[in-house]
Amino acid sequence: MAKKSVQAETPAPQETQPASATDKKGKATPKRPNQSKARPPANPPLTAKEKREAQKKAGPLTKEQKKQAKEDLRNERARIAEGQWKGDPLFDKYHLPRDRGPERLLVRDIVDSRWSVGQYYMFGAFAILILSTGSVQLQSYLFIALVVLTAVIVFESVLLARRVKRIVSKRHPKTELRMGSLYWYAIQRSIMPRSMRNPRPRMSYKAKEDDLGKVVK
Repeated sequence: MAKKSVQAETPAPQETQPASATDKKGKATPKRPNQSKARPPANPPLTAKEKREAQKKAGPLTKEQKKQAKEDLRNERARIAEGQWKGDPLFDKYHLPRDRGPERLLVRDIVDSRWSVGQYYMFGAFAILILSTGSVQLQSYLFIALVVLTAVIVFESVLLARRVKRIVSKRHPKTELRMGSLYWYAIQRSIMPRSMRNPRPRMSYKAKEDDLGKVVK
């Protein structure tokens, strides 16, 4: 009986539990967020090759379908051109890389809002080239005229660069573009004839400084 009482009083051994991550680190291990894999769009855009293959599978278009496709393409181009002219940021992606961004839109407006001698440089240089086949005295006069025209354009370019720096620094103080690239962009546009500038000018010569670089409604 004594043996049975001793066995009854002996406590049962406790089961050892494995140390949890909480016991090791002193804090609970954060749960990993449930990351879902990126899925492709439902209707991904077709490449040029895929578009040609799709057209081959669809078979030849009828005359009415071709006419409608051309009309849709013409309307889409007109819509894009209007959006670019207005300065709508949604249409900025259709510009060439050198013309993209609000800073370059502002620079274009700065150039287009002022009259300059530089926009006639191409016509003047072409006329001088044609007339230079005359007498030696005429050639000397034409050379002087070309030097004077070049000096005037250099002077205008300096004034234009200062204006670009002032306005761009005021509107976009945190721009990541180099001022030197904006200066060269403005000078290149200023010596182009106004009718040949691309993107086409939005501002008239009477445009105010507050209107430069804004979306036209």
